[in-house]
Amino acid sequence: MRKEHTMEGKSLSLGRSLAGTGAAGPTGGGGSQTAGRAKARTPGLASLVRSFLHEHRSSYTVMVLAVMAASVLTSAWAQVAIAARKGDGMPDTRAMNSYDRAMTLSLQDGATLISIMYACICGFVSIFLVITSVGFLIERRRREYAMMRLSGASPRTVRLISLLEFMIPVGLAALVGSLAGCLLVPAFAKSLINSGFEALEMTAHPHPMGIVLAFAGILLAGLLGTWFAARRITAISPIEALQDSGNRSGTKSIGPLRLIIALAGLAGGLAMVYHRFKGMDIEIQIMASTGCLLVIIGALAPVLVPACANLIGIPFQLAFRGAGLLARQRARKENRSSTAVAVPIILMLVIVTGVIALGRSSWAQEAISRYKPVAAEIMITTDTKDTRDLDRQLRSSADVGSAVTYSKESWRRAGNTDSKSDAPFISAMHINKSGKALDTISPAFITGSAADLGPGKVAISKGHSQEKNPLGRTLTLIDKNEKRHTLTITAIVDMTPTGQTGEYLIMDDSLSQLAPDNRGLTTLVRTAPRVQTNDLISKLNASWDSKGIKACTKKEYIRSDIQRSQKVQRAMPQIANGAIVLTAIFLIQACAIAVNERRQENRRMQAAGVSRGTLVCSSIWESVIDALSAILLSALAMAGVLAVIFHQLSDQVDMSVVPLPYSYFLIMALWAIGLAAAASGLYSWFSSRANTTRR
Repeated sequence: MRKEHTMEGKSLSLGRSLAGTGAAGPTGGGGSQTAGRAKARTPGLASLVRSFLHEHRSSYTVMVLAVMAASVLTSAWAQVAIAARKGDGMPDTRAMNSYDRAMTLSLQDGATLISIMYACICGFVSIFLVITSVGFLIERRRREYAMMRLSGASPRTVRLISLLEFMIPVGLAALVGSLAGCLLVPAFAKSLINSGFEALEMTAHPHPMGIVLAFAGILLAGLLGTWFAARRITAISPIEALQDSGNRSGTKSIGPLRLIIALAGLAGGLAMVYHRFKGMDIEIQIMASTGCLLVIIGALAPVLVPACANLIGIPFQLAFRGAGLLARQRARKENRSSTAVAVPIILMLVIVTGVIALGRSSWAQEAISRYKPVAAEIMITTDTKDTRDLDRQLRSSADVGSAVTYSKESWRRAGNTDSKSDAPFISAMHINKSGKALDTISPAFITGSAADLGPGKVAISKGHSQEKNPLGRTLTLIDKNEKRHTLTITAIVDMTPTGQTGEYLIMDDSLSQLAPDNRGLTTLVRTAPRVQTNDLISKLNASWDSKGIKACTKKEYIRSDIQRSQKVQRAMPQIANGAIVLTAIFLIQACAIAVNERRQENRRMQAAGVSRGTLVCSSIWESVIDALSAILLSALAMAGVLAVIFHQLSDQVDMSVVPLPYSYFLIMALWAIGLAAAASGLYSWFSSRANTTRR
């Protein structure tokens, strides 16, 4: 209490000095005195800023560590993104052949895109949470700033003091963290390469531009957060600020600006869910709906979080009596502390699960749109290039009406350009068994026919030609033995009925065996009339002589294709890990600051006879209640994202084939609850122990 009086005394003395600075009346009589006071203005301002920093050093220490860690992550990924874009340590692509050059450029583009995504996610979350953290700490200074206003300090002076008070530690932490990010650039670049870019030769080194971008972004976020929070406090009268500092109930009405923002986000979210925008992909709709939901929660968080905490706290009050009652009361009334704990969890759950849902639903939509037109009842996957076992079993079975095998091959195109089209994908068609329904699983010839294909001839897929009449144009390919093969375009085909995405189509088995990169075989099978599909699948799977051949229904094939995408999308777990680390940083900060700012209240309660164990347990249950409130709001937000996915895909395919990120959400939610409880419990225990020792 003595420190608190000292702070108020300093505020009062400085306020009188600031008030007296411009108090010289129009009649004069005090020019030298006024000048002397003007000279004392700067030392008084610096002294007060130092007093605030010293008095709240525990909260500032936690904030500095959090901002420093966020700056390290953001700076490191920004530098990795610049390194990938510039091709640090990569060999000269001009010395490569066309195939290797195209593959290297494709990998570089992919690595650049993923690293930019990492940097943007880290930057967005860091900036948002820095603004939230600074605003939370300034809100806790209401009493001190109100006393300064009552002492005569102007609102502009109070805002200046708050800027100096917060930007000194935030700026230093952002600078040190951005510079320290250079140390993690090699490790982050290695983790990026191990997430699906193993063939990319890249040795990343630090880039000053990444340091500048990370430092400037976080510093600007701190400036904006400090300015707007201080402006919000100084916009009300000092008496009102003092009254509000004593009663931090979250039951206030929503301001008009927050209400307008929330309604705009709600309108946008409903439009994304229930309206089909022509030409808008599902990826864009998911991103837009996620953004709208975050806007709604961000605008209404000071009201939604305490309301949810009040409801969720009822079982804790009944189960844990004194500690539960205190936890519920604090979670309901300390809306700023509850919001500071809930916001990082909401961001983690909504952004991570939204990004994962975006990736999986995008791949699912692609697989669904590609294979839905396919008329085959059975689809067979083969790991080898050899079709003899397939031919023998399919031709000998009377239950098989017709069957066609397609292989997706990546070739090298002759030429010296750096275009990725130098490595075209070619579909090779092989007829296993010809029957009445063969045309339903074969390409649709727009120009020409199947008779026009054979050795030395190739068909181009519709939509891949930039010429009005590509017939007669030649295509020179280089096989795995570095030999050239010149093919003439003799037909134009539509590959939609086959589900294949190759740019060209060939029917030359001998040429297909020379492909530099064969991605496996897919066989489309039409059953004979009155044949049960499942019975034929069982017979075929029991008859193969070779391993790596499997027959399944079209629905099972689509599901397996989507599941294969999860193995390809190995960057998703890294996105989740990065978001978890950032959330841990700011969640621990929020819990630590909440405990530090409540030390005096806990001292008074201990002096009144409340045991230390009750206070520690109440702190733990309060954090758990706040975390559960955040999880509830995040679940409601994710329901909107899932509504977009179901609305877009449910009429195309059974949604059971789309792997939605329920497990990610559950694991991260449980982790957030455990971390919040552990952080609050440890900080509260050491804080109460220090209070006991001090007494």
